[in-house]
This record gives sequence, C-alpha cells and structure tokens, in this order.
Amino acid sequence: MQTEARALVRRQLELEDESRGLGATRYRAARPLPWKGDASSVSEETALPPGKMLLKQCIEPVEQAVAEWCAQIANGGAGRRHGAFRLLNACLPDQVAYLTARVVINSVSSRLGLTATAFAVAAALIEHIEMVRLKETNKKGYRGLTKVSKKKASDHKWRQALKKIMDAEGTRLTVPQAEQLQVGLKAIELMCDSTGLFVIEQPAGRGNSRIVRATETLVDWLDKQHARCELLEPIHMPMIVRPRRWRTPFWGGYLTKRPGLRLVKQWQNAYHSELRHVDMPLVYKAVNTIQESPWRISSRILDLMTQVWEDGGNLGGLPQREDEPVPAKPEDFDVNDEARSVWFREAAKVHEANAFMQSKRLQLSQRLWIANKFRDEEAIYFPHELDFRGRVYPVPTGGPHPQGDDAAKALLEFSEGMPIGETGGMWLTIHVANLFGVDKVSFSDRIKWVAENAAAIIDSGENPLDGGRFWTTADSPWCALAACIDYAGYCRDGAAHISHIPVALDGSNSGLQHFSAMLRDPVGAAAVNLLPSDKPQDVYMQVAVKAQAIVDATPVITIKVKGKDGEDKEIEVANPWMNGKVTRAIAKRPTMTYCYSATRFGMVDMIHQTLREIDADKGQPHLGGFDNYQAASYLSYVVWDAISQVVVAATGAMGWLREVAKVATKATVPVWWTTPTGLPVLQMYTNMEGREIDVHIGGARTKLVIKTPSAETTLNSNGQANGIAPNFVHSFDGAHLQSVANGCNDAGIKSIAVIHDSFGTHAARTGELADILRQTFIDQYTPNVLQRFYEEISEQLPEEFVEQLPPPPAEGLMDLQDMAAADYMFA
Repeated sequence: MQTEARALVRRQLELEDESRGLGATRYRAARPLPWKGDASSVSEETALPPGKMLLKQCIEPVEQAVAEWCAQIANGGAGRRHGAFRLLNACLPDQVAYLTARVVINSVSSRLGLTATAFAVAAALIEHIEMVRLKETNKKGYRGLTKVSKKKASDHKWRQALKKIMDAEGTRLTVPQAEQLQVGLKAIELMCDSTGLFVIEQPAGRGNSRIVRATETLVDWLDKQHARCELLEPIHMPMIVRPRRWRTPFWGGYLTKRPGLRLVKQWQNAYHSELRHVDMPLVYKAVNTIQESPWRISSRILDLMTQVWEDGGNLGGLPQREDEPVPAKPEDFDVNDEARSVWFREAAKVHEANAFMQSKRLQLSQRLWIANKFRDEEAIYFPHELDFRGRVYPVPTGGPHPQGDDAAKALLEFSEGMPIGETGGMWLTIHVANLFGVDKVSFSDRIKWVAENAAAIIDSGENPLDGGRFWTTADSPWCALAACIDYAGYCRDGAAHISHIPVALDGSNSGLQHFSAMLRDPVGAAAVNLLPSDKPQDVYMQVAVKAQAIVDATPVITIKVKGKDGEDKEIEVANPWMNGKVTRAIAKRPTMTYCYSATRFGMVDMIHQTLREIDADKGQPHLGGFDNYQAASYLSYVVWDAISQVVVAATGAMGWLREVAKVATKATVPVWWTTPTGLPVLQMYTNMEGREIDVHIGGARTKLVIKTPSAETTLNSNGQANGIAPNFVHSFDGAHLQSVANGCNDAGIKSIAVIHDSFGTHAARTGELADILRQTFIDQYTPNVLQRFYEEISEQLPEEFVEQLPPPPAEGLMDLQDMAAADYMFA
C-alpha cells in the first residue's frame, strides 16, 4: 500500500513538472502544444509581457524626442528641411513613438537588418496615415475594414490587399523609397538616442550591413523577465493524489510550491501581510473539503464527445470544425462605395464568428486532451483557491473541471459511486427536468414531465447518437446526456443503481437572496424563494410583468433621431414594447446583475443583446423592425424602475453600502470587513493616471492605454462606491458556500460540486444537502450582518467621519426560521 502511495506521489510530481514545461512551451510557443494540430509561435516580442512592459517604457522618451525634433525642423532649425519631416510630422508624436518602438523591439528580437527595420517603421507610419485618411473620407468603409482587419494575420498578403483598398478609396499615400528609408532611419535614431536601450552597430560577419541591437543591460533584463514569466504560467492540470491541505495562506494545493500561488488572489501586499496573522480555521476547512472531493473522467461521455467531434462537431453545443466561408466580393466592389461597405460589414461578422469558433475549438481540444490523459485514473482532484472576496475557484481550468461549461462538467463524475436509493431517484428525476429547462414549476410537475418524456430520455441514455437525440434539446446538452444515461440505469436497476453524477441544487438570483435574508425583507424573500410556497417564484417574470404594465400605460414614447441636417430631433412614435413584448428573457439579465451594481446604461446593452438573440432564434424581428438599440435604450429606464419596485429593500441596502464607501473614501480609508467564516476582505481601488495612444496596425485600430500610478496613491471614489455592493454580497455568498462545504464535511458527505450558488452531490444524499443549504443560510443571517459591518467600518474611521456614517437599514419582519421549509430556495 505504501509503495503504491509513493508511486502516486512520484507521478504527481512528474505531472507538476509537466505542467510547468507545458506552460513554458505555451509561453515561448517554440513547439506545438499537445492538443493542437499545428505549430504556434509568438512572432512578436511585444506580444509577450516583458515586451509589452518595454514598449510602454520606451514611448515617453521617444515621443518627447520626436516632438522636439519636429518642432526644431518646423521652426527652420538644422538647416534644410529633413526628408523624414513630412511623415513624422503627419502623425502625433506618441503615435510615431508607439509604432517605431513596436517595430524596433520586434526587429531586435529577430535580428532584422537596419535597412529592413527602417522600411518597416516607415510602412507602419504610412499604413496608419492611410487609415486616418480613409476614416475621414469613408467612415462606413473604415469601420468595416477595421473589423475585418482584427481577424486577419498582418502578413504580406493582407498588406497588399490593404494597398489595393487604399488605391480604390483614393487614400493611398505614395512615398518614394528614399524618403521611406530616411523616415525609418531618423525614427530609429531618435529611439536609440532617447532611450539608451538600443544601439546601431555593424556586427562581424555581416559585411557592410548594420543592425539595431539591444544593449547588454536590456538583454539581461529581458532574459530574466522571460524566465520569470515561464515559471508564473504553468498549465495547471488535475491532481492524482489528494491536494496539499491549506494550513497557511501561502501554501496548499499542489505538492510543489510555485511563485505567486496563494490561497487568496489579492494584489495588495498589505492584505497578505495582515492575512498572515489571521486565524481562519473555517475557511481552511471549507477549501480543503472542496478540493478533496474525488472525481474521475466519465469514459462514456468522453467517448461520445470524441466521436461527435471527429464527425465534425456541431452537435450538443460543440463548435463545428470548419470555418464559415467569407462572402464573395460583389462585382462592383472597386467602384461602388455602398456595396464595398456592406461587404466589409458582412465579412467582419463572418471573421468574428470564425475567430470565436476557433477559440472554442482550441478550448474543446484541450479539454479532450486532458480528459484522455486522466481517463484511467481511479480518482482525480482539483486544488482550489479564493478570489479577494472569498469566492471559491478551481486552479486547473484548462480541461474538465467542476466549474466549467456544459462539456467540461459533463466529462466529470464522482469517483465514488453510491446506490441511488428511493429518495435519490426522486432527486435524479428533478435534476433531469432542470437540465432540460423545466425548472420553473413544482417538483411534482417536474417529475410528471420526466414521466411523460421517459421514453425519449431513456432512448437518449441508451442510444445517444443513433436514437432520437432528445438530449440535444436540453439547456445543458452534455450534462443532460450524462443524466439521461444515469436515469436509464435507474429505470433498469431501480434503487440499487450505482450513481456517480452530481445532482445540482441552484439558488434563484443569489444576490437578491442574500440581500433579502440579511434585511429580513419578506417581500424580496418571497420573490426569490426564501419563503415556503407550492411552486417556485420567478423574480425575472415578476420584473417582466411589472415592466410590461409600465409600458402598456405609455402607448406613445419620444425618441431622438437625426434629421437631414445631421442634428438630433425628438419625435413621437408608437411604443414598440406594447402587447406582451417584455418577456422574461428580456428582464432576466438586468435583474440578475442588479445586485452587482449593474447600471441603467449597462442594461441597454443587455436588453439589446437579448433582442438580437431573440431575432436570430425567431428568424424575424421581435419588435417588428423597430430599431433595437432605440428600443433597448427606452426599456432600460422601465426595467430599472420595475426592478426597484420589486426589490425595494435590496435597493435601499445597496444605496446604504455606497454611502458608507463614500464616507470611508473621504477619510482616505480603504474598506475592510470580515465574512461570517472569518475571512478578511479588502476593497481598495486606487486612482491611476493614464493616457491613450490610438494607432492602426495592419488595418486594425489599436488603442494602447499607458497607466502609471499617481505620485500619491489615492482611493478611486467611483470604484469604491460602485464596487462595494457587489463585492459585499459576493463575499457573503462565498461565505455561505464555505459553510455548506463544512456542513457537508460534518455530515459525512465527501463528494461535493460547488459553483458559487450551485451545489451538487450524489442523488442519494441530495435531500441532506438541501437541508444543509437552508440551515447554513439561516445561521449566517441570524446575526445582524449589516450592523456588524457598520461597527467594523466605524472602528477603522477617524471619529469625525464616524459621525457621517448613515445608520444601517432597519431589519424587516421576516422570520428567518421560515426558510427551513422553503423547498425551492435551492432547487
């Protein structure tokens, strides 16, 4: 037994070495990663962190040198006007600095000759000037081209295509080669002189050719920075032994320690100094319990997913393996401005979709590669860490993991199986219904739905690819398939069926649940299922109904449109949202994010995005052709008011937290508080001075933001005020999750799956988990947590600022013990 354990530990150490090696490979990109079919290389030094840092450091001195040189020439200095002046003066000095530094740094890393580097600098400046000209003469074409260019490799073929486009648009800038060489050489000279980091030299063995070389000091710095980055970016994988227990904030999880790995991800050093002296056994116990849950790869799901992928994908939400073709250019592309603009827009959409699909393909390939690597392991484990608010996350996220997407979760199952039993059969049945989106009705109705569709569900479990494929209609197809397979086994073997899948219980709008409980607000509590009811309440539908009532009382609305003279004018139009157009889907995103400081303006984008999705699903405009953005802008005000009316108490508490943060900021005190499980939380958003450099590279618009900490670090008042409500409520849902993990540990439930407000275990023990979820929620909010927060803040503030703190919101009349019978609180 000891020999086997030692062998496992040795293999685990080898896996951790491999993780670091894969990370270095990914970072350097010198050879293909195992899950990719082709080699990948980072061709530009400025794409890597040290290169990015160096680029930003070079901009200010080069910008100043360019500005001074251009001013000197413009004022008649230095004799006859220099041949480089025309181009260098046609761009802003910071644009010249950015483009020059980018080309030079990349050229130095590839040891490109001085002449070639000079021409590359000139070409970069010319491309930028041409794009600025295009923007001035054809804004629609410019927007389309910049979108297309983002998806294009900036290679010779694409640059030639750009030249043809500029010729067709009449924005081509013709510059003689002699002038290009002068421009590039002068820009390089200014960079070398102003930074002191580069020199022009003639190396031995290269004839008369010269190169731009980094100084020895810079080479040494780059080597050290790259080596450090390699260490900091391992590709984390699951473990095959139980993770090292967290007993201090600075070492746990993997067996070998690495720089930067801490229990809490918080960038403020003062926080970690404080945390070193904090005793928090409940936090350690919870994280250790979660990361010690034994998992294994579901071979059945892996085989099916692999088969679908090899057959072309595009089933059950998997990406298709081939790109969509770019639309053919219209015959009058070169002479018709409107046709060309339309093509650019359509091509940009295809390129955007293909780029998204490419990232999804790579992600799936990586998941399948890691799943195959671990498929024969009896048990695998996922080390976990916390964000600065105490939310729990797995460290390895490249392959299958418990908080992944549908495919990533479906590839996993608990290593230890358990007979499903009689009550487990009920919970498995409810779980199946939930995965198919039948989760807004009572448990009995969910069970009834499964019974009515049992034949299709069992067919999916027994013949996933050759049967009716009912599983592909589910909201979460691959997790639904795993549940169908389990359900078919339960129907075949009854209570003796051994189940390995996690059965999940999800909260309903977690933020509102926590605010309603801490405020003891019976109205909000009822809306989010904290009180007993015969069927689940739907707060999203309540908001939609309230918003629809407001809309129906306003048959005519006023919108702004542009007149023929280009000026905005107001006109009255029929309200496009009349007659039931405010659906649950429209209200869901704004309501879901309300407690996390979503703004009214942010809700415009949420509603607009949902409208686009509805239009695509229906194949016709949901609002009959009315401008979706105009409609979303109007409805954002309505939905904002509707949410405020449905959850009045939560709105008040969020406002109170903002006022507390404002007082603390005036006192120049960051906000500290302690969660119910004993984790200190620090919110400290500081001001940053920065400026934006706007350039074009290969037709794509690039904005570089250079941020430097202000001389005197000050708190960002907007950041502190806007961040406090979401961070506070996230810290409390994180604390509740930790309490649930500890409750499961105490009850002997050793296999748990957690995702913030979603909790899962074996079907046979799901009833116990439901009880633990409710009781820990009651226990967490039995003390007055807002009063405790007020007292903590008061202790941190000078006395004159304590007097400015508003008193905490009054508690409502809700009896917290009623939550013990709230069956749909987590369901």
